[in-house]
Amino acid sequence: MAGQIVVAVESSDRSSIEAILGATTWIELRKDRWIATYKTATEDDARQRVAELRRRQYSAVSGPPDEQRAVAWNKWNSPIAINEAIDVCFPWAFSDAEIVIEIDPGAGFGRGDHPSTRLLLDQLTARISGSESVLDVGCGSGILAIAAVQLGAESALGIDVNAEGLVAAAANARRNRVAERTSFSNTDIGRLDAKFDVVLANIHYETLCELANELVNCLAPEGWLGLSGISRAQISRLSARFPSINFDDAYYLEDWNALIGSFKI
Repeated sequence: MAGQIVVAVESSDRSSIEAILGATTWIELRKDRWIATYKTATEDDARQRVAELRRRQYSAVSGPPDEQRAVAWNKWNSPIAINEAIDVCFPWAFSDAEIVIEIDPGAGFGRGDHPSTRLLLDQLTARISGSESVLDVGCGSGILAIAAVQLGAESALGIDVNAEGLVAAAANARRNRVAERTSFSNTDIGRLDAKFDVVLANIHYETLCELANELVNCLAPEGWLGLSGISRAQISRLSARFPSINFDDAYYLEDWNALIGSFKI
């Protein structure tokens, strides 16, 4: 059965893709974002070519080989509306949202639609006013750091213990054209000297408890702290780990909760 390749690139990469694949069909998704589609003789050939393109750091994926599978493929690859301002999508998906965050799922870190992530994206949308410094602890794909900068933050640092995650985060920052204002590191949070206007942590409850002192130590006096990835039953116990922080009412989505707070006056 014939196969199909879909690859998303910037305008400057179109000639390189044509040199690799040959004649392709081009579709403009949004400003400086194009997708090329290319038919192959077999699905196995498509998978091999996708693997080669990914080794060259291109956002490539096997497309639907026929109309019968196109409906399901298009549904899975549709953008996710986080709120009125932000869509999260794969690089090869169309979106006309005000802010489009492109996440390539190749590294296996999801596409940013988990409720615990969405809760903090909503808070960033509501609270970022411009010029803030942001720390994202356990950054994964980098989506929170990327969103913060796209919303107006001056800079964002993401830290994580997963080396593969850091590579994916840096690639996603380049993909979203915010690499100059974002950085990603495996630096231990306890070794950070800087204070940040916004400190975010969307990680397991146990880790949030373990890092409570370090998270507070990284927060600037007038800044705000965002914690997510917890259940309703864990809210009071987690709050008690942060005696210097005054938390707002918890924000929730489905079975997940987030706490937003700042230093007590």
